[in-house]
Amino acid sequence: MLGRAEARTHRAAAPVLTSAEISTKVINAMGAGAVASVIQAALSAVGEPIVNRVLVKRMKLMDAVRDVTPSMMLDFFKTTLITNFLKFPFFEAINVFCSLLPISGAVRGLFTGFVFTTATLPVTNYRYRKSMQLEVNWGNIYEAYFPTVIRDIAYGIVRNYSTMGVLAAFPGWKITSPQLMFIVVILGCLGSAPFNEWRGFLLQAKGQELSFKDFFKPANFVRSTGLGAFKQGLALAVGYWCAPPVQRFFAGLMAGR
Repeated sequence: MLGRAEARTHRAAAPVLTSAEISTKVINAMGAGAVASVIQAALSAVGEPIVNRVLVKRMKLMDAVRDVTPSMMLDFFKTTLITNFLKFPFFEAINVFCSLLPISGAVRGLFTGFVFTTATLPVTNYRYRKSMQLEVNWGNIYEAYFPTVIRDIAYGIVRNYSTMGVLAAFPGWKITSPQLMFIVVILGCLGSAPFNEWRGFLLQAKGQELSFKDFFKPANFVRSTGLGAFKQGLALAVGYWCAPPVQRFFAGLMAGR
């Protein structure tokens, strides 16, 4: 997840970072994740109920749009805002912390995906069931764990290697550049999409399940993957773009007290 010159010295350079420098990088990533979480919450309140209907129920886009009312979106915004504050900063902090360690992109992705999913899957499933207006109980908070953890591991690995590749192609960009985030998050979503489809297949409401053949149609896959990847990439890109001025604003408020 480093630039061309930095990547060559990554393994040697990582141990010389002080704890203060590591803390600063992790806190900055959490700040960007927090800003992204608010933006993504607003986008998700509108888009996620639609995306989940496309992903799980395999509804056509316009049918899914008609199935979601403004009052449902407004009510779901409360859920997305709370859950995003738990998930986004946590993932970005883990990802940045692992990027400072002398380990490969595959190991970073494996560790990040496993820790993140295991810790936050109850939040993810709570949010999913709220978006679909389904009952939430202790029996379904770890539903579809296996495909979800594989999805998030694949996402972490693809995002790490995509970051290295994009930074090698555009050495003037930084790891926190919004344009970089937009590209690598979308690539990460696309790379992990088969496991997300598997998760969606397992999350179908009992008694309303589509058959394997009907569920896994190419048109359905392209529709649900494209919508989800674009929404996620846009949210994090805007979050990283907004994070520096927001952080400076709050730092100025604190300094003026």
